[in-house]
Amino acid sequence: MGKRKLNRRQLQRVARRQRERTDRAVERDGDCDLREPTNGLGPEQQGLVIAHHGTQVEVETLTNPVAAGNIGLRRRCHLLANLGSLVTGDRVIWRDGEPTGVVVAVRERRNQLSRPDPHGELKTIAANIDQIIIVSAPLPEPHTQTIDRYLVAAETLGIRPIIMINKMDLLDGDHGDSKSIIDTITELYRGLG
Repeated sequence: MGKRKLNRRQLQRVARRQRERTDRAVERDGDCDLREPTNGLGPEQQGLVIAHHGTQVEVETLTNPVAAGNIGLRRRCHLLANLGSLVTGDRVIWRDGEPTGVVVAVRERRNQLSRPDPHGELKTIAANIDQIIIVSAPLPEPHTQTIDRYLVAAETLGIRPIIMINKMDLLDGDHGDSKSIIDTITELYRGLG
C-alpha cells in the first residue's frame, strides 16, 4: 500500500501542528510547572533519532523537564502519521510512554546527506551532520571512487571529512604491494588536504 497523498490544506494543518508542538516543547524546557500528561503519555520533549528500526525509531532524550537525570535516556518510539521519513540525526518532539513513546513532530534539518534510490529519486540517509569519518580497510584494496563520493558529499555539506585507514595490522607480512598502494592513496588524499 502506497503513502496517502495529502492536499495543500492538509499539509498546512500538519505543518502548523508540528510547529505548535515544537514551540510547546521548547517553552517547556525552561518551565518546571508541567500540565498533567494525557493518554498515558508523558509531556512533549525534545529528542534525537539515533537509529531507525522499520516502523519505529530509537530516540535519545535531549531534555526531560520532569527528571533532569534522564537526559541521554534512549527509548523506542512509534511515529505519528504524516511525519514523513525520519533518518538518524533528525531532531524530534516526542512523548514518553510504556513500553514505547511516540514521535509527534520533526524539527527542521540543518543539513542532510542523500543518495539516489533505485528509482532515481534522492533518499535522505542522515540529517544534521557535524562530522564525517570515511573508514576504509587496506585489504581488499580500497576503492577510491567510493572515498571520492563521500568526499564530494562532505564538501557539499560544508564539512571537513576525516579519512581513516583501519586494520593496518593486516599489512604485516606478505603484503608489500598492498602497503605501497595504501601509501600512494594516503599521499593522494593528504595532498588534497
